[in-house]
Amino acid sequence: MPLHDKVDVRRLAAVALVVVAMAAPAVAGARNAIGIVDVSACTRDPAASTTVPGWITIAGSPSLRCATPAAAGAADPVRIVSGPYGSSTLERRIDLRRFATRIDRGRIRYRLSGRLGATGAAGARAELALTFLDGAGRALRPRPRLQGPTASSAQTPRLAARRVAGVLPRGTRALRVVLHLVSPNAAQGSATAQDLRLTLRPRVRLARATPPRARVPHFDHVFLIMMENTSYGEVIGDRRDAPYINALARRGVLLANYRAVYHPSDENYLAIASGSAGVRGPVYFPHIHIAARHLGDVLEAAGLSWKAYEQGMGTPCNMTTMFDKYYEPDDAPFVNYANVIDDAARCRAHLVDTQQLAVDLASAATTPNFAWIAADDYDDGEDAGNGSPHSLEVQDRWLRRTLEPLFASPAWRTQRSLLILTWDESSTTRTNHVATILLGSRATVRRGVVSHVRYDHYSTARTIEAALGLPSLTANDAYARPIDDAFAR
Repeated sequence: MPLHDKVDVRRLAAVALVVVAMAAPAVAGARNAIGIVDVSACTRDPAASTTVPGWITIAGSPSLRCATPAAAGAADPVRIVSGPYGSSTLERRIDLRRFATRIDRGRIRYRLSGRLGATGAAGARAELALTFLDGAGRALRPRPRLQGPTASSAQTPRLAARRVAGVLPRGTRALRVVLHLVSPNAAQGSATAQDLRLTLRPRVRLARATPPRARVPHFDHVFLIMMENTSYGEVIGDRRDAPYINALARRGVLLANYRAVYHPSDENYLAIASGSAGVRGPVYFPHIHIAARHLGDVLEAAGLSWKAYEQGMGTPCNMTTMFDKYYEPDDAPFVNYANVIDDAARCRAHLVDTQQLAVDLASAATTPNFAWIAADDYDDGEDAGNGSPHSLEVQDRWLRRTLEPLFASPAWRTQRSLLILTWDESSTTRTNHVATILLGSRATVRRGVVSHVRYDHYSTARTIEAALGLPSLTANDAYARPIDDAFAR
């Protein structure tokens, strides 16, 4: 993918959105209940959004931000940032049913605290809200809320310590902690929160947050297709230019609140393949050469087969455009990993032309357990116009001629197969809202459903792992919300 064809990475000066604390000395007998459980997902890249381990992202694209050396004196060296695309909302739920007797006797006190603030001049601010829930999930009073100062023109976040304390209301069976990072214009300001803590006392020890449980059924085959540079609103609903894509959405599950995690392209590919953006900024093959574990590694360790089928590759592991002027080796991500590109035999075995797909689909036995299917840079929509009507027509035609043989294959008709169709990034840098569609064979995926749950490329990675029984690669995919609501029960 040539550099000049890519959307330039967004330049955000002074993105300083901070949230969530590390473990710290707890009040006697209490435990910090909202700290970050895994800091390895943090990034210093202002253009990256990440998972925030221990929290569920409800809206937006927040980022777990590593502190810069200048911030080393802070009590918490890792922060959650609203991210590069504006406001974000995160949630944490805490089950208190085993403390019901003590709560109903009025014997458990809470303290919610944090340092909240913002930077820039766009009305950014951070808010932390605590809701007490009864056994039926109904909200009880009071409803404590902490709010930091609104952003000024300062480039350094204005942080203010906030706290509230009291007794848990009788009947409380769960807590819902919501962090609102309000950033009306991400290029001009961002909200900040740091050292967030919720403690209960006396002698209340709460379980450490763990990755959300996946309710994804087992699949024999997973097929992933990632098209390019098309915003959600450009493709979904355009039945004139993209009738086939919109028909797919009606046949399966359409994820209407799905976010890419980076601008420009390649980091989005890497996010699915290895649970991390991997590099920073507009860097492309052959300048990405990383040693991270990836899907191919864990598939092989599990005894499962995999291939990347790339339109225009010609001979296996070909790195030139001799067969197709629109072909780029990084239209599938595996060429960026050192243990693939530096191993000629492994590369030839796993990176092949899309013409090989028809051969492999002839039987279920020769169909790999995982297949990444990639169009060239014209048919994937990029060189055809980045979400323009012509680009949609090109993408639509390629998907029809690629997917109809797949749907007719033995692997699809006789075994449990899952297709995930997504886009790497939006055509603009404003929201990175892209479409994603899931379809499954043998009634495994719901039909005609639109999900409004917030997902992203790390959710796709987590869903692939769960579908094939694979371990997670990083904290980003381990703690991402799996796409559970797509599947029939």
